[in-house]
Amino acid sequence: MRVADEDRQLSAKELGNLILKKNRETSSWEKEPADVTISALDEQKIKDYVTHAGLSYDNILNTLQKLDVAKDRNILNAALLFYGKKTVRILRCAVFGGTTSSMIIDQHDFEGDILSLIDEAHKYVLKNINIGMKLKGIEREDVPEISPEATREAIINAFCHRDYRDPDFIQIAIFKDRVEIRNPGGLYEGLTIEELRHGNISRRRNPLIAELLRRIGLVEAWGRGIPLILEKEPEVEFKETAGIFITSFNRPSFTKTTDKRLTPQEIAVINLIKENSRITQKEMADKIGLTEDGVRYHMDKLKKMGFLKRIGGKKAGYWEVMDK
Repeated sequence: MRVADEDRQLSAKELGNLILKKNRETSSWEKEPADVTISALDEQKIKDYVTHAGLSYDNILNTLQKLDVAKDRNILNAALLFYGKKTVRILRCAVFGGTTSSMIIDQHDFEGDILSLIDEAHKYVLKNINIGMKLKGIEREDVPEISPEATREAIINAFCHRDYRDPDFIQIAIFKDRVEIRNPGGLYEGLTIEELRHGNISRRRNPLIAELLRRIGLVEAWGRGIPLILEKEPEVEFKETAGIFITSFNRPSFTKTTDKRLTPQEIAVINLIKENSRITQKEMADKIGLTEDGVRYHMDKLKKMGFLKRIGGKKAGYWEVMDK
């Protein structure tokens, strides 16, 4: 490698990354032949998929070739992941009794195709976190303590971007203070966590799987997944450990009385209400640069923490900042 005026010898890791990059198309797990025949696939799953994607169906082989999951008569690994009769066992979920993994309350391994596993993972999270309630008119509306849109997006990302050569599970770990979604395979091709948080950057380890998910509306082509998570859950944490990528959501139900730190957005909300106790959420959203849903999220959190109190009704009432 040429650096300034000198030639520098590549490290083993740099050389390995260079080889993988040069041969990504041929070395990609998702595009390797699965060494099975068409009989290993569930025709009804394929029909259901193309219907959902708004595509036409004539016969299995032609449809698979149109979806790029078959080359000639060779079935690719991605086809088995989506349409295989034999289920894959790549999802492990657990609930822990504290903030560490020392005490397991519940553990379950799930089998299925990739779409059913995404649904199972999301249902497991919603079943094991706290669900609040608010009234919408005269009807009750359930309000999970963590945004369902954010958790579902993180789960989809885990299945979309995991390293399928690694035999480890995608893990859903539910602790008293947080929910972690872990997938084998760190950030791809040198992408950093800072870049991930601050830019609409999409580096796809599995572009074929990503395209199959995009066709049915689960993934966007422009890397909107992380911005959506950040919009719905601004305090989400991303980290890498031992080749595992982790998305961690704090659980508001777990509060430490000695630690009630506010985010910059929450401080901005409080300051705006101090200036005008009758300010609307739309006005706050415009001033802070958030969506109305984002403002609502922070206000709900501030109410739970005891910083805000609503005085009066929705139309004639106003907000009061409590002395903290």
